[in-house]
Amino acid sequence: MKQLKRPAHRRGQSLVEVALVLPILLLILLGLVDFGRVYYVMVSLYDAADEGAIYAAAFPDPSRWAEAKRRAATATSALITLEESDVDDPQFATWPPAAGTPVTMTVYYDFTFYTPVATMFFPDSTVTLRGQAVKAVIGGN
Repeated sequence: MKQLKRPAHRRGQSLVEVALVLPILLLILLGLVDFGRVYYVMVSLYDAADEGAIYAAAFPDPSRWAEAKRRAATATSALITLEESDVDDPQFATWPPAAGTPVTMTVYYDFTFYTPVATMFFPDSTVTLRGQAVKAVIGGN
C-alpha cells in the first residue's frame, strides 16, 4: 500500500494550530479549577457557619459565644484554615433570645485565585467569601 505524503507547506499546520489553541485551553482549564475551588470553599464556609449556629442555638448564653466561634472555625477541613477572628459573634434577632428566635452565624474567608485572568476582575487576585447560617434557638439562658 502506498502512503500519501503531505505537501511541504502543510507539515507545520498542526503545530501552529496547537500553538494557537493551547493557551486558550489552559486558561479555560485553570478557570474551571478556580470555579471548583470557589464552590468547595463556599460549601465549607456554610458548613462551618452551620456548626457555629447550631451550638449558639443550643446555648444562647454570651459566655459560650467563644465556644461557638471556635466550633465554627474548626469545622472546616485541612484545605481551608479559619481563625476565630474570621467568625463573627452570633447575632440574635431579639435579646434575650427565647425559643424559636433566629440566630445567625457568619464566617469569612479570603480566597486567592490561580487564574491570571482573574486579576482583570480582582486586582489583588483575592476576594472575601462569606458563609452564613441561620438556626432557631432551642435552648434558653
